Amino acid sequence: MLQNKLFISTRPQGQSDELKRLFEAEGAQLLELPLIRIKPLELSKDDSLIFDTLNRFDWLILTSPNGVRSFFESLKEKGIDSLTAGIQIGVIGKKTQKVLNTFGYKPAFVNPGNTAEEFVAAFIPKIQNCSEKPQILLALGNLARTVIQDELKEYATCTRINVYETVMPDYTDEKTLQLIRENRYEMLIFTSPSTIQNFMKLHLNIPAEDVRIACIGDITAHEAKNRGITPLVVAEDASAQGIVDAIIHYYSKKLKKL
Repeated sequence: MLQNKLFISTRPQGQSDELKRLFEAEGAQLLELPLIRIKPLELSKDDSLIFDTLNRFDWLILTSPNGVRSFFESLKEKGIDSLTAGIQIGVIGKKTQKVLNTFGYKPAFVNPGNTAEEFVAAFIPKIQNCSEKPQILLALGNLARTVIQDELKEYATCTRINVYETVMPDYTDEKTLQLIRENRYEMLIFTSPSTIQNFMKLHLNIPAEDVRIACIGDITAHEAKNRGITPLVVAEDASAQGIVDAIIHYYSKKLKKL
């Protein structure tokens, strides 16, 4: 179905290995064009104070693998070897859980979905009957939406700390950009609104309506549409397998119409 087709991933450097393996198994080629870079944030005085008082929190919420890595990197910088025994950890998705496990922790709550909305819908029943509002620490990226803290404020006291920021990479491969300019690719793969935003900054002189993309989730798709790009594929399962399966499904439907 995907034989000899060329796809381009815009995920951060080194985070497309599984995607590449899955595409190659289908006979396709995947090139990397990282359009975001994850950069740990230096802790402010207020942030540093939060790390000094971790024992006051009942829950730590981690929403992504990048959040997990950056949080524990900050913890290490503070000279803290481990979390307080009483703090429970909640995560979004199995990928986040898997990365958390590498640091020696098991989450008390794993949301099977991939969005903040899905997380709060499943998490609220777990805390809504507490005698006192639990103290929750949210470790997020600087561009993360405020959905979780907004939706939980009735049931918990939330403290947000940004442990990483999403920035434009210092280098963009010119050969891959030329393939896009020359229309010698099948689809670009986007996994977040920020990758869409940074793509538009490249000034490739290509009409937005001519760009072929696959993206993960309605939020990324919405950002693409706002920029004049209509996604050919929108994968609801935010995983490498999910995006590949969605793309295969797209071509299968297209073939049936012929």
